[in-house]
Amino acid sequence: MPSLQQKDDRSTGEPVTVMNTNELKLIDLLQIDEKTGTIYLNDRRFLLFDADAMGLLRKELIEDLELERARRILSRFSYARGYRDAHHLRNLFNWKTESEWAMAGREIHAFEGFAYPYLKNMIIDREKGIFQVDGEWRNSYEAEQHLRHIGNSDVPVCWMLTGYAAGYMSAVMGRRVVYIEKECVAKGDSVCSFHGQIVDENNSEIEALLKNYQEETFHSEIQTLLNKLEEQTQKLQQQRERVRKLEQEIDYLQEALKEENNFEEMVGMSQVFREVIRNVERVASSSSTVLLCGETGTGKEILARAIHARSSRKNRPMVAINCAALPTGLVESELFGHERGAFTGADKRKLGRFEVADGATIFLDEVGELPLETQAKLLRVLQLGEFERLGSTQTIRVDVRVIAATNQPLEKLVAEGKYRADLFYRLNVFPINIPPLRERGEDVTLLTYYFAQKFNTRMKKRITSIDEGSLERLKRYYFPGNIRELEHIVERAVLLCDTDTLKIDLPIVDQVETKLNGHSVLSSQILLLEELLSLEEVERRYLQEVLRRTSGQVEGKGGAAEILELPPSTLRSKLKKLKKR
Repeated sequence: MPSLQQKDDRSTGEPVTVMNTNELKLIDLLQIDEKTGTIYLNDRRFLLFDADAMGLLRKELIEDLELERARRILSRFSYARGYRDAHHLRNLFNWKTESEWAMAGREIHAFEGFAYPYLKNMIIDREKGIFQVDGEWRNSYEAEQHLRHIGNSDVPVCWMLTGYAAGYMSAVMGRRVVYIEKECVAKGDSVCSFHGQIVDENNSEIEALLKNYQEETFHSEIQTLLNKLEEQTQKLQQQRERVRKLEQEIDYLQEALKEENNFEEMVGMSQVFREVIRNVERVASSSSTVLLCGETGTGKEILARAIHARSSRKNRPMVAINCAALPTGLVESELFGHERGAFTGADKRKLGRFEVADGATIFLDEVGELPLETQAKLLRVLQLGEFERLGSTQTIRVDVRVIAATNQPLEKLVAEGKYRADLFYRLNVFPINIPPLRERGEDVTLLTYYFAQKFNTRMKKRITSIDEGSLERLKRYYFPGNIRELEHIVERAVLLCDTDTLKIDLPIVDQVETKLNGHSVLSSQILLLEELLSLEEVERRYLQEVLRRTSGQVEGKGGAAEILELPPSTLRSKLKKLKKR
């Protein structure tokens, strides 16, 4: 920085720098403390802002507060900056003339990167109260950012430049000064030109602009902005809640959405099954609670999805939960959610399934497995549609249609004191009893063909027919696992089939008791009684079943060789021999 003339301050006796504008080197006054991340211009802390970030702030203000309010806020903000800069420079140096002090404002604004003010003429006399200036803002950041983020404007947009200049010159003159932008690049003009002068009370245009800088107006606008920010904060919180709910919904439904919602799997022509379908059609369009009763594997979830798909709630996914699969200590949290800190390990808020299913349907499978303490809370949801998350006192209201399913006789559980009678009556609004597959003999053939075609296509096989003997054996089989068991039997048969005719082998190791001619026997005995097989064929089928249950694992812990108590090499030799025959 060049050497500067100094003279004593008459009030303090301290030397004061006598400054000309052309000697002002602001870069020499800039200090950066890299350890603390602070920037100082002499003794004033400065901040660096990205121009695009400021442009986005302008865009947000205009969108939230509309253009006129945004203009007043930015103008007043910059007016305060200009006013403070002028006083700071006045105290920092002893300027030779007011003109030199005024010109310093141009230098500092250019140094800060807002624009470079090019002055065409300036008349200034502080003592006589005369000030007038015309000029251009070259390379205006405001015009550039407005065009980038908002687009062409019908009015001049260099509000921060006019505000800063007005504040700076008001401090210099000791009187209110206002600047008017006449032309602006953002509105299609070739330059951003301005005119500045001391306020003329008889000039209506000046008076109107003066309102931008009135303190009471500024405070009012700031309060409006704060109110708007508070409103936006609340909306943001609501959006965050919505995002969390959607994320939770995705987690809960991801597996279900991958499933093929093949309601055509409701295959059947038997009288008992047609009655089930009629009941589904009767209740689907209502919001009544449905209780599906039937053995394991009878297709309760498929029927639940069929009811949901035919309801007014079908536009939202059905939320499914298996109550029997939930750990006892987490049942309530899974169903109704919890707050952060509600229990050990609850490190964040979690939405329960009922909250996720608001406006949709929830399917509670194995509802007979719910603990008694959770049954009371479920009853409240069914009756009032409300609950609280664990760890919270805030009541949450939901509109959820409940479809429950059980393979247990709930009436018996009620009699034994294991199930609440009031909950049973609330669930039992519209019960649908699903018959086991053994009572749907005429449907077995239809289902077998359906599953065979399904897996034939999926596995890219060339099966064209099903062995008649296999179909006859299937129709006489007990099916302890019902439709699910039939599906797995057919899937295995298709996987093993190497011809165009599908032959289906029944399992021979299922230890399920049933009745044959009035006597209790095992399903494996039924197979042997209905079809006499050679020892070799029995061995073949038995080995196939063991391998199926071990997922093809031959050796190692849990493998087929360990179960059969054979050396792995011996088992492989047997399998190879049987495969050749």
